Amino acid sequence: MVKLKISLVWPRCAQGEYTVRAKGMILAALHWGNAEGPLGDWGPIAYVPVDPAGNGSFFFPGRRGIPDGATHVWARCWLPDFSAFEDASTEIPAAYLPEAGPPRDTCRFSILTDLHLAARPWKIRQALRAAESDTIFLLGDATNDGRPEQFEAFRACVEAAAPEKTIFPVTGNHDVPAPVRGAAPQDGVGYADFQRWLLTRAAAGGHEIAFDPEGRAYTVRIGPLEVIGLQCVTAGRKFLFPEVRQLDWLEERLRDPAPAWRILLCHAPLLAHNPNRSTGQPYLDRNRRLQALLDSHGGIIFLSGHTHVSPNRLAGNGEYDEKRRNIYLDCGSVVATDTAGEQGMMSPDWKDGCVTELAVSAHAVEIRMRSIESGRRFPRGYYRFTV
Repeated sequence: MVKLKISLVWPRCAQGEYTVRAKGMILAALHWGNAEGPLGDWGPIAYVPVDPAGNGSFFFPGRRGIPDGATHVWARCWLPDFSAFEDASTEIPAAYLPEAGPPRDTCRFSILTDLHLAARPWKIRQALRAAESDTIFLLGDATNDGRPEQFEAFRACVEAAAPEKTIFPVTGNHDVPAPVRGAAPQDGVGYADFQRWLLTRAAAGGHEIAFDPEGRAYTVRIGPLEVIGLQCVTAGRKFLFPEVRQLDWLEERLRDPAPAWRILLCHAPLLAHNPNRSTGQPYLDRNRRLQALLDSHGGIIFLSGHTHVSPNRLAGNGEYDEKRRNIYLDCGSVVATDTAGEQGMMSPDWKDGCVTELAVSAHAVEIRMRSIESGRRFPRGYYRFTV
């Protein structure tokens, strides 16, 4: 007989130990579910090997959330030849279940990053259609080579797949032409025209956009929130905030009376919140100063891409600094994500490109990440931070 036991450690949080007792079995797949069975639109939490004695365990780290509608955890346990399986479930204690429904004041956004348009515009159209919100944050590397014709192709994809949606972009290193030996580094002229086109569309839709003195970074109010787009890449694909003044401008912005939340868009993550590493050289020039600016303020959601790390990375792509009330999220990529160094057993769509949905209210932030290919939601890419 198969048995499943869970021992959670945080209220309204999935972090904890999941233990399977399944003698004669070889593998258990864990899923969110209700009393009737697993939730169909959610992928697996984990694949847990079962040892010859019939024991298997999985520790779920990273303070992931428990989604609405989940009241049980289910384990599907397979025989060694995979000819048959047996299911077991256990009820989630009430103290760990999420509060019902999002507040009425919730603002919703979709996030796409690292699309790398080169010769397959169908993938870009697929990603744009997968975005649920009418407002999209585009976190850089929209193109692969930063050529004007690639930005024109991306523009055609927007007009075909998301003509009514508002898109706020920032530049990525691949949005700037690669340096050529012996030639002066080229700035992102193609990207500059692309950004101007997208922000002109946003302004026509009623958004008031203000720029830094150099016309690179920008800010816009969306309901009770402020969105700030940081342009962290310059000619030669260098992660340089142009002439430092962009961070001077940001420091001035952060001194203004704080809205409910500030959302910062930046292609590359800060060193301390890079899902690939937390030591060594940072991606961003003046990484230390930018981190100090964020540490001196609260209510900031810092969104980044660049790493292509899968949301199913066990340690997680999202962090919550409770002391400062700041959230850091690396948003994977639209192109295939990186699952290197993780478990040997994984679902095929864990490597698919992903789209991130962000829901922000005054006292809660919900993050949902899902496969662009299958549409299934990733339990390891689900966070629910309550302030």
